[in-house]
Amino acid sequence: MAGIDVTIEILSPIHLSSGQADVTVDAEIIHDEFGFPYFPAKRFKGLLCESALEILEMFELSGLDTKNLSSLEKIFHRQSKSEVQLIVPNFYILPAEDYQNFCAEWKYLQTTYPEIFTAADVLNSCTSIRYQTKLENGIAADGSLHNMRTLDEGTKFFGTMTLLNADEKILNLLALAIKNLSDAGLKRNRGFGRIKCTANFGGGETSESLAEKFFAEGV
Repeated sequence: MAGIDVTIEILSPIHLSSGQADVTVDAEIIHDEFGFPYFPAKRFKGLLCESALEILEMFELSGLDTKNLSSLEKIFHRQSKSEVQLIVPNFYILPAEDYQNFCAEWKYLQTTYPEIFTAADVLNSCTSIRYQTKLENGIAADGSLHNMRTLDEGTKFFGTMTLLNADEKILNLLALAIKNLSDAGLKRNRGFGRIKCTANFGGGETSESLAEKFFAEGV
């Protein structure tokens, strides 16, 4: 069993949709009960799979041999079973143990002083509301005004993935996929959702060092 400590750094405003809305916000971001945003496990694993697929496609288009990269199926099990297991947690604004203590403190504050410490205020402190509209002949179309909440850049999320029954090829592909993962959320083609992902694989190995070693040894 291997634990992989992952850090996700937000480089531009990002919208990780919760699929919810209210009277003031048309598209809300996902957050916990205390108002702190988090990066959902399922969403990150899906993005990681897409990134790994991009890596394989880049190798094939470049005419490089992909035999030193493991199959996507072994890691992500989209259409088949595999002994390899990649367990992905939700990613929070602090490492897991610190986050649990942090939430306990906030629960006390929000319960004891509900008029001062509210989840809405917490969420507002680290997010912004972005507005957009549709233009027709240079004039805003009726009923087209829409807004969404975005998480401000500079936020970091932390989590530890668990990898079981992996070989060197799987580690190679996973390290390259983490390094390649650079955007998430909605409106990525408008400059939103830029991220940087780094990982510590233990033993002094990181996603950066494993990627460099992979290319240094030749592909």
